[in-house]
Amino acid sequence: MQTSIEQVSNMIRALPLEDLSKLREVIDETEREKRTMDGEKQARLKYDLERYKKARKWINENSEKYMNKWVCLEGDELVAVDDDGRTVYQTAIEKGIKAPFIHHIVDESLPFGGW
Repeated sequence: MQTSIEQVSNMIRALPLEDLSKLREVIDETEREKRTMDGEKQARLKYDLERYKKARKWINENSEKYMNKWVCLEGDELVAVDDDGRTVYQTAIEKGIKAPFIHHIVDESLPFGGW
């Protein structure tokens, strides 16, 4: 059973005066924690977006040199390159990258000849 806001309001109204100030402290602390987490999440998203933009730029500038290869990039820095994507992934993990950006560079200029 889920508690409704109305039930919570009624419980708050029933609290003694001294408990209301304790409740206010808990609410304020919870709000600060959530705002901090939201700020950290926004900063992480911004960092990830910049990292992705740098990686895409690197791919656009270097794709001919690494055609048909798997690459791992950390922003615009080449971390690993190989014919095998698993090897590239493993190398990135061994270098301490928690969320590797791995891309298989292929010639995308050819027209698609699907059915």
